Amino acid sequence: MIWPSTFHWRAEALRLARQPLAGWALGALLLVLLASATSAGLDARAWRAAQQQDGAVLDQQLAAALSRFEKNAPGQANATATYQLGRGELGATRMAAQAGLGLGVQRLAVLPVRLKASLDSRHVDARDPGPLRNPLLAASGLPGLPAMVALLLPLVALVLCAGLLQEEREHGRLGLLRVQSRRGLGPVLVAALGWRLLALWTVAVLGSLPALLLDPGASAAVLMQWAAALGAFCAVWVALGGLLSCVPVSAAASMLAALGLWLALTFALPAGLVLLAQHAAPLPSRLESIVAIRAAQHASEDHEQALAQAWYEAHPEIAAHLPAVWPASFVTRVLDQDLALEGWGVEFAEARVGQAAVIAQGAWLSPGLALVLLGERLAGTDAASHVRYLDQVDAFEQRWRDFLVPRVMDRQGLRVDELRKLPRFAP
Repeated sequence: MIWPSTFHWRAEALRLARQPLAGWALGALLLVLLASATSAGLDARAWRAAQQQDGAVLDQQLAAALSRFEKNAPGQANATATYQLGRGELGATRMAAQAGLGLGVQRLAVLPVRLKASLDSRHVDARDPGPLRNPLLAASGLPGLPAMVALLLPLVALVLCAGLLQEEREHGRLGLLRVQSRRGLGPVLVAALGWRLLALWTVAVLGSLPALLLDPGASAAVLMQWAAALGAFCAVWVALGGLLSCVPVSAAASMLAALGLWLALTFALPAGLVLLAQHAAPLPSRLESIVAIRAAQHASEDHEQALAQAWYEAHPEIAAHLPAVWPASFVTRVLDQDLALEGWGVEFAEARVGQAAVIAQGAWLSPGLALVLLGERLAGTDAASHVRYLDQVDAFEQRWRDFLVPRVMDRQGLRVDELRKLPRFAP
């Protein structure tokens, strides 16, 4: 039986309390986590405030549009104003965040989370320069709170746990420990690791509190889930440190092995998973995408009037106005370009989702990566949430265009009463 007695628990608690290195390491970890959590909490609060203001901002923009359209008479000028409105900010969207936003708010700096429904082509005019990249795998600058926990807490855990028995042996105290425990060193080691686990978990939970307390949208359920995840994460690294302390090597060799284990699980394995994901689901070529976009643009320009005529034939309720003039001629070109590039967009989306799926399936190999992905899920900034947002934007843009394109094509434009029925994004 290796379960420690009350004597073992008291002795190991006293020994841990008398170790200056343990106090300094835990204190430094707490300060760093508090700073990271406070920054994350403030960022989450700012995002929530901006989200709450979206409705008011749209109301102000709509009021300004109403005042402009009240002065417009039906005709080509009003149709042009309708087209400009369809390209403006009234089509803005924002990805919905979950209760644990402070645990994944850093992803908002990388993911496209403020897309806009438009009569222009998002796929042609809003693309990023440079090589194609998967935003779900991109770095987000400064690491967020889960990443800080994943980086620093294992180091502290290994410093506290790896080399426990080797140090006692090298200082000549291992025999004394054997005398104190009639059931071997097992209860002593379990008590020592148990107190270290409790200390690390307490520091991690306390250090994470600002990220949730400063976020007005946080909930107790998220805190409990995060605390449970931190407990499991701490247990893994404490157990690994305890196993290393049992290896028959010197304390220096044990700490060196602990450092190698930290590097492998925290950096090497996640990097390997990214490479595996990129190989399993490669993104389309940037050059091929440019060629496809140019071909779609040239084809739509060459058949501008034919596209307009085809649109009128598909919508007999709208009186045909041929030859089509700007902006009606441009709208049908955009619709044709998006239709031609639809397969390309599906291919890119499938590759991006496939890469994220490969990483999610292998995340259990790296405790730190699994913790970061859990934080993103609780925040609503994970891959699945972003894919749902993109689908919602596509559906909203379809409704946006279905409402506005006929008003542009009939060369009359929106009436004021129609403008009040303008679709709004509701995630």
